[in-house]
Order: sequence, then C-alpha cells, then structure tokens
Amino acid sequence: MVSGGVKQPVAAEDSNSRRPQAAPRDILLVDKFNIEASDSLANEARHLPISDAVPLYEQLLTNFPTAAKYWNQYVEAYMNVNNDDAIRQIFSRCLLHCLQIPLWRCYIRFIRKVNEKKGTEGQEETRKAFDFMLNYVGTDIASGPVWMEYITYLKSLPAMTAQEESQRMTLVRKAYQKAIVTPTHLVEQLWKDYENFENSVSRALAKGLLSEYQPKYNSARVVYRERKKYVDEIDWDMLAVPPTGSYKADAAINFVNMNWAFVSPNCSLPLHEH
Repeated sequence: MVSGGVKQPVAAEDSNSRRPQAAPRDILLVDKFNIEASDSLANEARHLPISDAVPLYEQLLTNFPTAAKYWNQYVEAYMNVNNDDAIRQIFSRCLLHCLQIPLWRCYIRFIRKVNEKKGTEGQEETRKAFDFMLNYVGTDIASGPVWMEYITYLKSLPAMTAQEESQRMTLVRKAYQKAIVTPTHLVEQLWKDYENFENSVSRALAKGLLSEYQPKYNSARVVYRERKKYVDEIDWDMLAVPPTGSYKADAAINFVNMNWAFVSPNCSLPLHEH
C-alpha cells in the first residue's frame, strides 16, 4: 500500500490493458467475493430504475449479508421512490446484523419522516425508535452524533403545561447522563453541552448533579482514549470475505478475537405504523 500523495510511475501499456474488461456480473459468477467487481456492481445499481436495481442488490447482499454500505444504498434506492413498505422490510432484514452507525442513522431518518405528521402518537413512536437504536448502537465509539440527535429531538418536543415541561426536562437529563458516561468520539462535547443544560435549568441543582457525574465522565473519557487506539486500526467499510490463510487475514481474525464481543438481545423492530 502506498502512502497518500505519492505518484507511481506509469507502466508501459501491454496487450492485456487493451483487452475488453469483463462485466462485474460476469466476474462475480466466477468469484462472488471479488470486492472490486462488487463495488462496481453496486455503482451500476445506483443508476438503474429500482425494478432493475433490486436483483443486483439482492445478489450483492447474498454474497455480503453484513455489508452495511450495500444495505444503506438499497434502502436509499427505495427512499427515492417513497416505497415505505419495502424500506421496512429491508430494515427488518439488516439492522440487527449490521450494527453500523450510518445504517442506523438512515433508519432513524426514515422513522422520523413517517411519523412527522402524526402528532403526539408519532412523537412517541419516534422516541421509542431512538431508544431502540441506542439500545443496540448507543455504546459504539462513533455513536456521539446519535446521542446528540436524540437529545436535540427531545428538546424539540412540545410542552404545553408545566408538567409536560418537567417531563421533557427529565427525558433530556436522563439522555445526557447516559451519553456522558459512554466512551464516544464526542464525549467531551456532550459533557460541555450537559453542563450548559443543567446550568440553564437551575444553577443550584446543577452543582450537585455535575459533581456527581464528573467522575463518571472522566472515567468514560479515559476508556475512550484507550479504545480509540484499537478502533482507529479498523476499516469499517471493508467487506467480510472468507479467510485466505494469509498473514494479514490471520492477524485480522486474531484482532477481532482479542478485542471485540457483540451481544444482540432479542427485540422487535418498531417499524410498524399505527
């Protein structure tokens, strides 16, 4: 692998370079785990009508069932034609197998869209969807933007009475208090936001709460810095292919075995409409 910015010498053209290139679909018939051909096929699908693109996405996802980038592209293709039923079906197939933040943020964007005009009922459905999402990916080191989006959403909820305002503030406080003890890329920003929030509600109450949570936040920050060393080594867009027996492949397997454990409790997807 060549480091960024270094140009390579141009090789002399040979007879092979002038031969017609095989189509991605033809390559995948012989080598279904060919990454370059798979990405080319995904790019081809992006420019096709949805009826023609579906078989290509299904082929890609049969070969790479945990490829979040292909699931995401598949969902967005149906979003472009406003087929909500198809979107729900795709999410029900992939979410619990692909715990990657971009895919889950696409999910919550869809949930917010279908519920935005349903009033109080829609707001509650959206809040439950946020809780569902955070239950699965809320401890991911990259989940900071998800916590921020959730908190911003809670703050935007209407409160017509003093009781409703109190309930909203309680929800916001609980969300902040979970976010600031989670080792994420945005933990420091979330702590600053939480300080501002508590001080805006009550300076007298803020002092005690901030003193209580400061040590927990400090611990989360320490864990984050240690965890970041390992996470920075991961290419999250790399496709899962069978081990080749190479040194690099064996090293990757050993890394996963030493550093990661995933637990996925059973939970139904809140994708239905009422």
